Amino acid sequence: MTTKLLFFLTVLSLVGCSKDNATNNDPLAQLPAETQVGANTFGCVINNQVFYPRDGRYGGFPSGSIHKAITFWDSGIYTSWVWNEIEVGNYNNSKPISSMIVHLQNLNTIGVGNYLWGIATFQNSIDGPMYNYFYCRVFNSTTNTYDNYGSYDNSGKVTITRYDLPNRIVSGTFSGMLKIQNGTQLLEIQNG
Repeated sequence: MTTKLLFFLTVLSLVGCSKDNATNNDPLAQLPAETQVGANTFGCVINNQVFYPRDGRYGGFPSGSIHKAITFWDSGIYTSWVWNEIEVGNYNNSKPISSMIVHLQNLNTIGVGNYLWGIATFQNSIDGPMYNYFYCRVFNSTTNTYDNYGSYDNSGKVTITRYDLPNRIVSGTFSGMLKIQNGTQLLEIQNG
């Protein structure tokens, strides 16, 4: 009787594990829900792997400081170039990518709408081009270095569905293709 009970429990646990693994293998099921309320959620699927922002520590000054996973930058009001950038990173384990920059030109004046990507120069803030672009850094475990992937003309877009500056809410979606710097290898971003 004890052997039959043990066998039954083992089979039951294996069936339960296989069901959980099926859910965990679906990248869309792992993404946070889309919101319009400023819930501080972010996620996307990169080459069929889920990307989440994660805070992490880095060895700069002061030693062991926290590197925040999501940072929203803007050009300020005292410049003729009006831009906003969302810097997002997985500073915990750099998987599937280390960080990304979403550069949106004139977000403060355009607000809700579509922002088509142009050619990324792998520069950001005032050093970057004054149009919409997207790029990311991917850790290459084979070479133990980082590879840069960037947008190219009309390779993707960001759709802002809510922009509420006083309440610091930016909601939207994004998707597209990125190309490795100085090469042809592609990276697909979906359901952002």
